[in-house]
Amino acid sequence: MTETLHEIDGEPTTAFTREAGVVELRTLHERDAAIVRVEIAQAELKDAIGVALREIADAGREAAVAWAGPPFVRYLSWGGPRLVAEVGIPVTRPMPHLGRVESGRLPGGTVASIIHVGPYETIAATYGQAMQRIGELGHAPTGPMWEVYWSDPSAEPDPSTWRTEILIPVS
Repeated sequence: MTETLHEIDGEPTTAFTREAGVVELRTLHERDAAIVRVEIAQAELKDAIGVALREIADAGREAAVAWAGPPFVRYLSWGGPRLVAEVGIPVTRPMPHLGRVESGRLPGGTVASIIHVGPYETIAATYGQAMQRIGELGHAPTGPMWEVYWSDPSAEPDPSTWRTEILIPVS
């Protein structure tokens, strides 16, 4: 079995059976990723993710670099009118620079993980739950957070079933 973005009890499929809205602390290993960095208005994010993932898939085929997990978006800055993010896919080895696609890394360390089930338009409430629970556990966010997209909207047209994992590095 190919290791995915990170282990969840040794089985990546538990992302589909975990209870939504429950924060779990996890220790992740640093991972290679193929990324496209974007600086866009928040309203442009959905389209930018699709374009970037197609570019990464094309570059991966060209460079013979295999995927090693589901796609993600790591938010580097999201205050103000524009956000800066890395759209990416974990890969089995470093990705050569091809067009906008470059080699990146997902950080290792302790993260708070929470599963959001439903459309992306309702994810803010899950972020709120995560931040509240992180504080209750005596932790604080320490770096850019990211979302892992366990569901493929093109294969699962019902947004009420989409599963997104939010990962927040914590102290």
